Amino acid sequence: MLNSKDSEMEDSELKWSKFQFYKWIPRIIRVQSVRDEDWQTTRKTMLKTTLKFKYRTLEKWLEKNEYSDKSKVQTQHYMQALRRSGLIE
Repeated sequence: MLNSKDSEMEDSELKWSKFQFYKWIPRIIRVQSVRDEDWQTTRKTMLKTTLKFKYRTLEKWLEKNEYSDKSKVQTQHYMQALRRSGLIE
């Protein structure tokens, strides 16, 4: 759930580059990471939500998973999908 700090933050203040960890991720690593059941559940919670909610959810996912390589691949891949769809720059 978003708190008052989240609602005060503007979309332009979201630093999506913080989810950029790798220059290149091998396809097999990417596929294995994004197929994770818990990650898929988390991704579904972000459907039809604000960019702020997505951003905070990605932050919390990284923290929950102690910035593991797998969580970094997952969040970076999601951020790149948002970029490809034109939702972020």
